[in-house]
Amino acid sequence: MTTSGWRRQTVDGGSGTVLALALIVVVLLGAGTIAAVGAAIVARHRAAAAADAAALTGAGALAVGTADPCASAGAAAGALGARLVQCRTVGADVDVVVEAAAPPWLRWAGAARLNARAGPAGTYSEKPGRPAAAS
Repeated sequence: MTTSGWRRQTVDGGSGTVLALALIVVVLLGAGTIAAVGAAIVARHRAAAAADAAALTGAGALAVGTADPCASAGAAAGALGARLVQCRTVGADVDVVVEAAAPPWLRWAGAARLNARAGPAGTYSEKPGRPAAAS
């Protein structure tokens, strides 16, 4: 009865709502994934900065000889929101491993752990414990 204003019901009634909800779920999952990857990248960069600062601070303390290089490295890492996991001196170099925690909602991914080495330019070599050849 189309002449009296009645509309005929079709089989696909309400399918637009289901499609819209599915699209919203896909968009939210994509946004969550992007946020998680972004937070992981930020944690990694924070750990890298803390490792570099800790190694440089430790090497400076070792060169001057006024403080324990590993204690200085730990303080530098802590000031940047990271934790010193390992520290060792090899000659005039200081090797550190630093760990930066992920945000609370991303704890399942684990902490970002990076290492760094610092010391006088002439002492660096790829093999720990061996000074580089003078050129």
